Amino acid sequence: MSLVFVASSIYAPSHFSQLKADSLASVNSFPSNASVKYRFLSNVTSEIAQYLAKRSARISKATRRNLASRDQHTVTDVSLNWDDLEALEPEEEEGSPWEGAIMYRRNASVSHIEYCTTLERLGLGNLSTDVSKSRASIMGLRVTKAVKDYPQGTPVQISVDVTRKRKKLRLDGIIKTVITLYCNRCGQPAAECIYSNFSLLLSEEPIEEPDVITIGLNAGQAEEDDGDDDASIDWDDRLHFPLEESEIDISKNLRDLIHVEITINGVCDPMCKGACLQCGTNLNTSSCNCSSEKASGKTYGPLGNLREQMQSNS
Repeated sequence: MSLVFVASSIYAPSHFSQLKADSLASVNSFPSNASVKYRFLSNVTSEIAQYLAKRSARISKATRRNLASRDQHTVTDVSLNWDDLEALEPEEEEGSPWEGAIMYRRNASVSHIEYCTTLERLGLGNLSTDVSKSRASIMGLRVTKAVKDYPQGTPVQISVDVTRKRKKLRLDGIIKTVITLYCNRCGQPAAECIYSNFSLLLSEEPIEEPDVITIGLNAGQAEEDDGDDDASIDWDDRLHFPLEESEIDISKNLRDLIHVEITINGVCDPMCKGACLQCGTNLNTSSCNCSSEKASGKTYGPLGNLREQMQSNS
């Protein structure tokens, strides 16, 4: 593999340009003997190379930095192997905190599965507070005894229906949980209920994403005409599940489904009064005098005495 880098130019003296022109003229005047022309050009090239080598040795580090900042550059082809490229790449983290939270196990006799986990187990502990736990309890969501890691976390319940097709498994499910956002009016924690549908397609054959993906309403209509319901599933939700494997981790897909629900439109209560824009007081719990002070000092800016000026001029 070859990579192209930009390096600063090293300029040869002006007489080399004339030397090059004279050399080409001399070569054209030589008889059609390839070996003679080759020896002549080799001598000229070696002289130029020797000069550049001596010139490069005399250039100081400061001079090289100045040359590197010039606008004129030359392209140098540098060959690197894959081992060099791998050494430049940062080391990947060993696993993720949500790995193994939700594992689908192959079972031909099961067509419906219930899962339970927590936001903490999915790596979303920053969305879990007493506000989300309280709201989840009111909704009837509980952490089951099967959850050993975070029994006091915010529950996440998943219901999945399994449809078996030729070399494929389709998982259609519903995910229910509660996340904690911040009210965009008063800034206090606000509970946001999550109730989302999802579909996953597990294929025994490797997933090959096409070069061109058609999206939009026309694509949806075309898929319905073809009668292929699986075509509506996003490519990120299509997973390779070889026949020799008995289970597959679907934690990341469900985690992403919750993660996209994070918005800035959270409201703690529809009747929230918000916070004072002057002093920041939470108007739901207390009051301030900023509104009365602003009303007493009401002015119209530079046009406040416009009427008086017009009357005096008339």
